[in-house]
Amino acid sequence: MITHTADAMRIDSASVKNNANMSLMYVNSRCGGSNVSPDLQWRGVPSDAKSLALIMHDVDAKKSGGFYHWIVVDIPPSSRGIAAGSNFPAPARELATDFGVAGYGGPCPPVGDNAHRYNFTLYALDIEKIDLSDARSPAATAEIIRSRAIASTMISGLFATK
Repeated sequence: MITHTADAMRIDSASVKNNANMSLMYVNSRCGGSNVSPDLQWRGVPSDAKSLALIMHDVDAKKSGGFYHWIVVDIPPSSRGIAAGSNFPAPARELATDFGVAGYGGPCPPVGDNAHRYNFTLYALDIEKIDLSDARSPAATAEIIRSRAIASTMISGLFATK
């Protein structure tokens, strides 16, 4: 349902450089990191966006469909980002991930795997509040988000556990 050009909306981060290795600060504590959520900034949100959603997804996970590390919905479209380790402005809410809890869960791929790609995708949505009555899993939630997107933008961080 994306109706706006992909190059209009942009996401950026001082913490996550596109297609570059992520710092241990942003890595899950189970893999020796501090599990701090990265800073994110965005611009070019379409004027008709009613809310934003953010998904951090490990597309290289061995789990079918990948692994969802962070899902945030109902972000005000007027927001322009967050600082590292901070919370999103109300009424934004973090939802359950494949870790089984809400909130940020940093990278932690199996030892010996090649570097995994962690896609941070920001979606501009045509609705103010996501209805999660049919979201029975993080993957189902992501599908609901994608179905309401009018624009999206993404950056990818990399990480491999040694």
